[in-house]
Amino acid sequence: MPQPPLRVFLALGLGVAGLVATLVLALVASRVASQRLEARIEAELADLAEHMAGQLDRGLFERWRDMVILAENDTIRDPAAPVERKRRVMRRAQETYSDYAIIGLIDAAGRIEATSTGALEGIDVAHRDYFTRGRHGPFVGDVHDALLLAALKPGHDPADPPRVLDIAAPVRADDGRLVGVVSGHLDWAWARGVEASLRETSAGQRDVTALVLARDGTVLLGPDALRRTTLPAALPSVAAARAGRAGTETETWPDGRRYLTGYRPTRGYRDYPGLGWTVLVRQDAGTAFASVADLRRQILLWGLVVATLAAGFGWFAAGLLARPLRRLAVAAAALGRGAPVEAPASAVREAQAISHALTAAAAALQRQEAERRAADARQELLIHELNHRVKNTLATVQSMARQTARSAASLADFTGSFEARLLAMSQTHNVLTANHWEGAGLRGILSAELEPYSSGRADRIRLDGPPVSLTPAMALPLGMAIHELATNAAKYGALSAEAGQVAVEWRVGPGALELRWRESGGPRVVPPTRTGFGTRLIRASLERELAGEVRFDFAEGGLACLIAVPLAVRTEAA
Repeated sequence: MPQPPLRVFLALGLGVAGLVATLVLALVASRVASQRLEARIEAELADLAEHMAGQLDRGLFERWRDMVILAENDTIRDPAAPVERKRRVMRRAQETYSDYAIIGLIDAAGRIEATSTGALEGIDVAHRDYFTRGRHGPFVGDVHDALLLAALKPGHDPADPPRVLDIAAPVRADDGRLVGVVSGHLDWAWARGVEASLRETSAGQRDVTALVLARDGTVLLGPDALRRTTLPAALPSVAAARAGRAGTETETWPDGRRYLTGYRPTRGYRDYPGLGWTVLVRQDAGTAFASVADLRRQILLWGLVVATLAAGFGWFAAGLLARPLRRLAVAAAALGRGAPVEAPASAVREAQAISHALTAAAAALQRQEAERRAADARQELLIHELNHRVKNTLATVQSMARQTARSAASLADFTGSFEARLLAMSQTHNVLTANHWEGAGLRGILSAELEPYSSGRADRIRLDGPPVSLTPAMALPLGMAIHELATNAAKYGALSAEAGQVAVEWRVGPGALELRWRESGGPRVVPPTRTGFGTRLIRASLERELAGEVRFDFAEGGLACLIAVPLAVRTEAA
């Protein structure tokens, strides 16, 4: 039986090996990529559920705080105050947040004394939960039908009365005696606004539906077909949320369809304890994982194409390899017979080509090695620089946390101040990162810090000065100083008033960068009796770190601050 030629063996071997290797790699890549894509899709849905639950909790906390603040109003607490004055106070509170259906003041006997709209006054509500429980402390009641409010709307549908949440707080006199309860009825349309915000967040995802479940599983918010129904407690997402967990589940719903469901229980916010709601964000499983199926098909298709090309290349490569081997075999056979051997000219040329190829390959490898060493050196330099910057940043954050804690009146005060300062540092980092940490424009840093306080008015913040590029060593301390000035202005200075303005002017003088901060149109300035942490932080950042000079002028018409930073410091930092 004649043996097949070498080309057949090589072609079959290379072709089969290439085909198997390519298919295996395609399958592995498909599996890994699909798992990662599925995990990302699940995480996005879980994030949406967490986002909506957080908005619901924070929103009800704000309304909770509204009632607590309203209960402390002197007019509301004064039994002798005219009813019309009390109506005006509650009307202003309702106009501040329009989702209140009505706000009312109930006297100690349980009779409505005054409301923001003037309606329902004189009605006895002593048996209502928001009165009986609101007498003892702040109270938030779950969603329910507002039958009294429905009666005020002519032509309302009895089958679909308005739905509200009751929020109440006790009103006490100076001696602690209960004089009444203030109660706000929050229109459930507020929650639909939160749902609309979720739809905007998930604009890139199709068929995403949000549901809010009461503590007993009743659907408070969701598709019309599910509203006021009760989801089974055995549904995996509902059971997991009731157990206090958050995440995603791929599950079959009562309608027989499979959904990818992100779930999260509401947990309250600060003093507000929460209502035990569950937020579900679901998407049809086929729609959610459509991109995963497409990815798998594409990877497998391209795997087959590459495998086929590999087999053809194997056949072609085998022919190139077998031809010189055959010539060498003929020459070797002639040598074995003792016959004169004439090396094929092609063999010499191929040897020369191989020599040239090896020489070129060696040269290429040397170039690659040199480039690799240079890249390693650059990477080591970058690592050292990053290590240095991280240490400096951590030292700054450590000092800032210690000083903030020392001057904070409470944990909430510390948290707010510390987060604001970290945000100010991150904004300056963002400006530097956009410029690859080679420098940052002074105007860009000022805009990043002051834009949130402009209130959409072009004349509220005025920046005037030539283009100035700052090194990271200057940008970070100067950004923190501007943040402290802006925060102080928003709390106590010009930015706390509607007509207040801040002007920042700078120039590059002989040997120094000079910046002037001026406030106007705010409350009358009273010189401080002690030096706060913000002032110490400004001086520490600019005077100690940059060898600069800071002067404050607590003029009655508005705070003025002069900052001078030597240009020599900027040059050394660069």
